[in-house]
Amino acid sequence: MKYEAVLTFESDTVSKKHLLQHYQNDLPQEDLCFALWRPSTGADRYSALVYQIILPEADDRLLHGNASFEPKYLARAIKTARDTQSGIVFMHSHPSAGWQGMSSADVEAEHDVIAYPAGATELPLLGMTIGRDGYWSARFWIRNGRQMDREWCTKVRVVEPKHYRLQFNDNLVPPKPRKDILRRTYDTWGSKAQNDISRLKVCIVGVGSVGCIVAEAMARIGVGEITLIDPDVVEEHNLDRLLYSTVRDVGKPKVNLAAKMFKSHSTADKVDITAMQLSIHNWSAYKHALDCDIIFSCVDRPVARDVLNYIAQSHLIPVIDGGIAVEIYNGELFSAHWRAHISTPYHQCLRCNKQYNTSMVVMELDGSLDDQSYVNSLPIEERNRNQNVFPFSLDVAGMEVNMMLRYLLAKPWWPVVQQQDYQLITAQTRVINEDCDQNCSFRSRKAQGDRVNPHYMTAKDTDTSRSKWLVIRNSLANLLKYGKRQ
Repeated sequence: MKYEAVLTFESDTVSKKHLLQHYQNDLPQEDLCFALWRPSTGADRYSALVYQIILPEADDRLLHGNASFEPKYLARAIKTARDTQSGIVFMHSHPSAGWQGMSSADVEAEHDVIAYPAGATELPLLGMTIGRDGYWSARFWIRNGRQMDREWCTKVRVVEPKHYRLQFNDNLVPPKPRKDILRRTYDTWGSKAQNDISRLKVCIVGVGSVGCIVAEAMARIGVGEITLIDPDVVEEHNLDRLLYSTVRDVGKPKVNLAAKMFKSHSTADKVDITAMQLSIHNWSAYKHALDCDIIFSCVDRPVARDVLNYIAQSHLIPVIDGGIAVEIYNGELFSAHWRAHISTPYHQCLRCNKQYNTSMVVMELDGSLDDQSYVNSLPIEERNRNQNVFPFSLDVAGMEVNMMLRYLLAKPWWPVVQQQDYQLITAQTRVINEDCDQNCSFRSRKAQGDRVNPHYMTAKDTDTSRSKWLVIRNSLANLLKYGKRQ
């Protein structure tokens, strides 16, 4: 099991302003605060979604070079966590930079003073330290019998409107050594950016005409971990658009062929590929997608996009989506346009972006979208138009990949990442950045994590990581009862 912490833009901004206020005034003074988190459970990753900061009141803490808190502050934080069914985060600042270790005083505060009473939340304590440079580190304190075990997080992710910050624990996920095969890549965006990219875990949902090109790009830029999800097999009419297939591959699973291509073309020293011949609304595929840092949506079905919308908003995993629309009139090309956009809580969701609507989800679930006579009766904008050619797929895949790079490489002064919409006939690219509808239900699902899942998920399997946490929580509850009896 891997462990991570994820901060919303608001929780990062508020906590950073508070914790670093003294250093910014050239005072050698640490500070502290508490926060709330919710769990996001993947197949092999357990993440804390830090969504709310509980700032100290006037007499809640003492500042003496180091910082200490009053018991009433901890009690208030625990009560707030229990009332909201959340976990507790203890945050404090350090005067040095980068990923922080822990002093004996830090360990004593988290292990001896906070971790055991924080068990009243029935979730582990999350400890977080921010360096003077704004770099976060994190660890969980997990009950193991009568003791608390410390599990270091592999990284901390911060989801922002302009930028996606990834802050790695180099001890657990060391940066890759520079290699000559990637010389031009390193020279283009620098060692720091390439170290982040090479340690990403990327998911591609749909490895058809667009997804296979995205996979090729990920292999070439040195991404070492990738998850490929697609339920389909190669059909003859796919062969004009798939990089990895020939006539001999008709009938073979697309994910297996894409995985083989990725492995053979990868520039990474070590490749870890998860290939799943499942739909994203299958529980197993869904859980594996939750293990990833960024997801490419290369699908053309409304249910898949709805699932990915949940992941982007509820689990704070950025989803980069693209689409192609072609219209034929009297057997000739009448219009074509394609676009790419990013979905996070700070960008328009996929439903408000009109990539799908709720009625289309219902129609796919009840089988209507597979009834051609019914589809033909729909308004033209709601029909599933399958016309496409390789050059169009190439362009939208390039848009998606470059949007990922834009989000990862952004500097503070760069503007917000915006949707790109290319019109073939006018040869123009429009840049659009709209908000969600005022009553968009996905806004209320922000950072909800495991609390919110699509209701139509299929083939729920026995998730060992989930079972593990149920055992931990039950054991914790029993030990708390035992402690009260003592």
